[in-house]
Amino acid sequence: MRLKCILLLIVISLFLITCSTQQENNRIIIGIASDIETLNPLYSFTVEEGNITELLYLSLIENDWDSAKGDIQYSPMLAKSWEWKDNENAVVIELRDDVKWSDGLPCTIEDVIFSFDVYSDPTVKSRAYGYFDNFYTDEKGHIDSAKTFEVLDKNRLKIKFKKESEAELLDIDHPILPKHYWSKYKRNELSQINLKDSVITNGAYLLKRWYRGGAIILAKNQTSFLINHKTVDEIIFKVIPEYRNRLSQLMAGDIDLMEDIKTDDISNIRQNESIIIAPVSGRDFDYIGWNNISVSKYEAGKIVPNKLFGNAKVRRALTIALNRNAVVTQYLKGFGQLASTPVSPIFKSIYNSAVVPMQYRPLLAKKMLKEEGWFDSNHDGTIDKNGVEFQFTLHIPAGNPRRSFAASLFQNNLKEVGIDMTIATDELGVFIDNLFAKKYEAWMAAWVIPIPINLKISWYSDLETTPFNFASFQNYELDKLLDKLSGADKGEKKIIYYKIQEILADEQPYTFLYWIDNIVAYNKRVKNISADPLGTIKHCWQWQLN
Repeated sequence: MRLKCILLLIVISLFLITCSTQQENNRIIIGIASDIETLNPLYSFTVEEGNITELLYLSLIENDWDSAKGDIQYSPMLAKSWEWKDNENAVVIELRDDVKWSDGLPCTIEDVIFSFDVYSDPTVKSRAYGYFDNFYTDEKGHIDSAKTFEVLDKNRLKIKFKKESEAELLDIDHPILPKHYWSKYKRNELSQINLKDSVITNGAYLLKRWYRGGAIILAKNQTSFLINHKTVDEIIFKVIPEYRNRLSQLMAGDIDLMEDIKTDDISNIRQNESIIIAPVSGRDFDYIGWNNISVSKYEAGKIVPNKLFGNAKVRRALTIALNRNAVVTQYLKGFGQLASTPVSPIFKSIYNSAVVPMQYRPLLAKKMLKEEGWFDSNHDGTIDKNGVEFQFTLHIPAGNPRRSFAASLFQNNLKEVGIDMTIATDELGVFIDNLFAKKYEAWMAAWVIPIPINLKISWYSDLETTPFNFASFQNYELDKLLDKLSGADKGEKKIIYYKIQEILADEQPYTFLYWIDNIVAYNKRVKNISADPLGTIKHCWQWQLN
């Protein structure tokens, strides 16, 4: 009897080990630096939140990146098909009839209409609020459903746009919400909904469990039309705050994918034959922001040019005084390129290649500064003008070695032309708050460009409606061009974007430093990963395991 018990325990142990191994082999673990705040698609602002909600909620259409054209290409998702009615400036979508919510109820056209109503509701203040200019809306930007939507039958919906607008599929690319669940709440309560335990979704994956600060576990939705027998059973987002720990787990095979690999680690990773490195170019750039207006005067309610940075020629001189290429070669090790404007080379149809990045020319910089009245009149080593020394503090966020390296290099560069720059490192939360409050004269930060590109949010002159215009840059010729974009066809848009890039390159409201590759590393057992400007963690239902 004892021997039989021992044998039984051995068999059970072997069975459990086998099951555990199979389960591990049919899941993909993604290492992320911090937990998400919400699974509410109305407020999924961060990249990780967007990645996860894409897997939980279907949009009408699916988007992919066409690298040859440098543009988004669309394909059916919740919408089975669509047809543009050019004479009406409308699109007719045919909704799939085989999609159900995770509580068993069908996904319907009523869900679609409800979702767009909620996204555009000013009471809700969703992440998409303000992006419905092409729709019929009231004065607050809330979609007028009676003018916009026409139900043709139970599976077909006509969406009508303003006659003068240049509507496109992007306008209808938002996660669809279950009306029967969300309509139970008041609109001003939607941000408070706890979606941790009661998530009703219709995507390729369902929320299995969310361990706060630990992991978000998604299990494939067996009823989804996106799923097949090769679809990975589980996608796990594992929270690993410390970079070195994430990297160690990647190298050991404990996680399958991580992003934002540091260039210093690439040579070591390449020695691991199980890991594939995939750099993604064109979304992130570092910059030095020059506040174009006086900080002290702005706090007093006045807009006055900054005594140091209010002059475009001075800003151009600052740019060519900085050896930006040294950061690209020495720190980024070639995983990046110099930037000239906020328009990335990935946007091939609108990128103005004639606007080339300014090169490092310290002698010319010194000459340009002198022409604007800045020279060392008292021979103390710092240039001055009208009794004002060219001294300032460059603020950088804590915990970023690349910016610390660059700031020290640039400090020496500027010293060569007679400018005294000190460096201040601020905690990230404080740094962001001060940016929005316009308390910095100069700072170094990064910007991730939206796709499709949106320049108006950061370069329009109205400082009250464009909080991301951190440099307080005002150029009314640029405003007119930005306003023209909404009604322009593709040919006109190209001309407008070319001119916008010329203005920004000439004015240098920022010193556009360099585009930075997002270096992605993943285990080669994972197939069908597409690392492109739209992101790496997307369309996970297409991923497969060896």
